[in-house]
Amino acid sequence: MVLVNVSISWPNGISVDYEDGKLYWCDARTDKIERIDLETGDNREVVLSSNNMDMFSVSVFEDYIYWSDRTHANGSIKRGSKDNATESVSLRTGIGVQLKDIKVFNRARQKGTNVCAQNNGGCQQLCLFRGGGQRTCACAHGMLSEDGVSCRDYDGYLLYSERTILKSIHLSDENNLNAPIKPFEDAEHMKNVIALAFDYRYGTKGSNRIFYSDIHFGNIQQINDDGTGRRTIV
Repeated sequence: MVLVNVSISWPNGISVDYEDGKLYWCDARTDKIERIDLETGDNREVVLSSNNMDMFSVSVFEDYIYWSDRTHANGSIKRGSKDNATESVSLRTGIGVQLKDIKVFNRARQKGTNVCAQNNGGCQQLCLFRGGGQRTCACAHGMLSEDGVSCRDYDGYLLYSERTILKSIHLSDENNLNAPIKPFEDAEHMKNVIALAFDYRYGTKGSNRIFYSDIHFGNIQQINDDGTGRRTIV
């Protein structure tokens, strides 16, 4: 079903108004934000028309619409009434011309429930809802255990420093971009980390030690591999 195909050129951004059953879009060529009935495509209305904008995205929430304008003030995000956005306010300016999509995230937009709402679906880390009452467990860091719900550590990984943070990558799986472990960050005690060492002691998480030198402080520090127990040793 085609909802609209007349007088539309570059519909860069679209957004659904669930409360009123409307579909909004912004067109970078016509310089307009318009809306229609979501189910039928009827009752087309112009919400905003301007010749001095480069609109790229739009989002609707409650009584307002939000849109990105890459021309005004070196990239800005604006807000106006969803019925008539002629009068608008700039929420952010100076973002840059690479400003692209925007979306409103708010608890009020999430209606209903699913199996992940109760006890995280039984998953230790991530619960991914699949529809139809089904879910899949996943791990933000580490790998999924054989039970399909818990996560376990990788046997090994490559740890590296980026001055103020310690990160990790997989030793042999270059296609897996998910970090094996959670990054180590400490803005107060990590300023310019340049050297690392690892002491594998007992195998259980938190019992192994990571040593690193920081030339900003001129010292060597130690933390456990669960991020606890930081102390300066030299």
